Amino acid sequence: MDEKVRITIEALKKHGFNAMYAEDRHAAREAILSLAKGCKTVGVGGTSTVRDTGVLDALREQGLEIWDHWVIKDIAESMRMRKKQVTADLFLTGSNAVTMTGELVNREGVGNRINAMTFGPGKVVVVAGVNKIVPDVASGMERIKTKAAPTRVKQLNLNTPCAKTGVCEDCNSAQRICRITIVHERRPSLTDMTVILVGEEMGN
Repeated sequence: MDEKVRITIEALKKHGFNAMYAEDRHAAREAILSLAKGCKTVGVGGTSTVRDTGVLDALREQGLEIWDHWVIKDIAESMRMRKKQVTADLFLTGSNAVTMTGELVNREGVGNRINAMTFGPGKVVVVAGVNKIVPDVASGMERIKTKAAPTRVKQLNLNTPCAKTGVCEDCNSAQRICRITIVHERRPSLTDMTVILVGEEMGN
């Protein structure tokens, strides 16, 4: 664990989060499996980081029910699945940025991910690669504008200004994915929340 990760984990703990280090995605998967003990239902936010650990298949093999809207084509059914995620025993998600001062910074278009990150699920587990670590909240916002959001809109083949310029243009596009921003300054008081920092680059 390098100094940047150590400082971030200590700051997260001071802000009430359970925080731990996983050397790589395989170690992160094992940590999630341990945290999932006793759970029956698992909600998954829009996160490639969690999926890249391979934990969803492992949880299915253990008989857990996975509520994943990414695998559903029908819009109405996808919305129903998003709503169910808030009631899951365990909710898994990534984070756009994790600050060395102990905050989580996230921005999205629908709201299901940040809803479940604040209240509802029995447990919330946030998984983030070391590339998501930033000095402070302002740096987290900047990371979203210059890295996370432009990369994501390109992956989705959306027609937004940032898809062309590679940086946020504060647009009013109908396909804009940056509509809601949340900063977890502290762990929500009634939410069991764990942050796993992974010692490799993962996600946008």
